[in-house]
Amino acid sequence: MPLKVPKNLFEAAIGNGTVRRFRDFALVVLDGEGALCVPNDVWLPAASWALSRAPSGNRLRDRFQLLSRLDILVTRRGTAVISTTGAHLRLARLRDVMKREGLDVQEWNFPPKSVLDQALNPEAPPRAEDETAAAPEVTGETLPESDAETHSESEPDHDAIAETDPVDDGADAGASDAER
Repeated sequence: MPLKVPKNLFEAAIGNGTVRRFRDFALVVLDGEGALCVPNDVWLPAASWALSRAPSGNRLRDRFQLLSRLDILVTRRGTAVISTTGAHLRLARLRDVMKREGLDVQEWNFPPKSVLDQALNPEAPPRAEDETAAAPEVTGETLPESDAETHSESEPDHDAIAETDPVDDGADAGASDAER
């Protein structure tokens, strides 16, 4: 059986994997190494670039060159070749488009839902359940004087410690015990 030699960097990088193009994104399945979704406005220029380049002969190097041209992508769970990258707003739009096309977004490594929802609606206040999960509310109150004095007394005074602790600078290291 003859060995299939890739004609360009794109064929070398994808290998036996597949690329399914949807209306707004491409689903790239790398044979045995996972999958990723990329918006078409990012995928098409990178794929065109890879189609016009000669392969290096090293599949991992070719795959890395292609993937490094993708600045927005989301990976499926278990993909070890690359991780999810991109701005939250672009990832939120990609998530919504994937939902519209019928893909299960639970299988993909998106940032938390609250982060992506906040990216889509920055003016909207956070939901009540998000506030309870967040850090406790910080008020503008100051410490009472008695607490402030106690707090400052509990910290060690480094100047006083430096004055009481003798520093052995090693100047008399060569002196005998009788001379000391």
